[in-house]
Amino acid sequence: MEYNNLINDINRSYQINIEHIELHRDMIGKVYFLQSRDKRYVFKKYRSFKTNDALQTVRILDYLKENSYPAVSVVRTTQNESHIILGYHDDCCAGILYNYVEGAMPDGKIEAESIGKQLGELHNLMEIYPHKLIHRTKTDYIDDYISIMRELDFHSGKTLALVEYGNELWERITKLPRSFCHGDLHTGNMIRSQSGEYVLFDFDDSSGDYPSMDVAYMCDDTNFNHLHESMYDKTMRLYERFSSGYSKVRTLSDNESFAIFDFIAIRHFQIISRIVRCQGLQSVSKEFFDEQYDWLMKWQKLCIKKRRSPLS
Repeated sequence: MEYNNLINDINRSYQINIEHIELHRDMIGKVYFLQSRDKRYVFKKYRSFKTNDALQTVRILDYLKENSYPAVSVVRTTQNESHIILGYHDDCCAGILYNYVEGAMPDGKIEAESIGKQLGELHNLMEIYPHKLIHRTKTDYIDDYISIMRELDFHSGKTLALVEYGNELWERITKLPRSFCHGDLHTGNMIRSQSGEYVLFDFDDSSGDYPSMDVAYMCDDTNFNHLHESMYDKTMRLYERFSSGYSKVRTLSDNESFAIFDFIAIRHFQIISRIVRCQGLQSVSKEFFDEQYDWLMKWQKLCIKKRRSPLS
């Protein structure tokens, strides 16, 4: 029934006669692959609390298109609207139709230098972005994870250790330069086109916060669930390849370079919170939280140990 309603809404709003729909992913929003008789599309149904992020995404993509930067394009409705409003079960939310991008997901390690150069170009272009960008708070990045720990009556001593680590991370990153940040940049959110450009998408976590966060997420060579000391050095080597391209068009300060390791920790705080808030507490186990606590504490100690690096 939901699929039929969605197809009817899309066909009525865009006049494209969708013949097939397939759910691709369900996390921050539901992402569908659509097929008409002769064309493919991607449709994203945003959760109601992500409406402002969805509308900001449209503004960013329109700006990038105007400036010929490779990014996914938004399909307008027959009324030239950027999105439609879906209202099922008394929960209204935004839906956006995107053109499907042909190509392949790049290899982030092999192509690190060229990806780095194009990301530097994105950051430079967004320096003159004419609209206000959302600024996300410590609650978004760190504290909501702590709130979840308390909701679960997680071990109080371990929770306190996470609070202290989160405060330490936040104190350092708030001293960094602020500008545009994609917010969820990894090879799964880009397609290498036949021309060799990296077509970016999923700008829903974009903000006016820290460009170095994008660098960190692209250079993160750790395993999210299991940490080995060698992963710090692997991340450093990937960063060196990435920055050889990025530095051709844009400079990172030493503090921004060092902060990639802080942002890798922050990503754990943020992703765990995102999973729980979207999928519910029942979606993760106590063992998972114990595992993540151990990961973060081990990473904290490893970063302290490695601060003899020339980047410090």
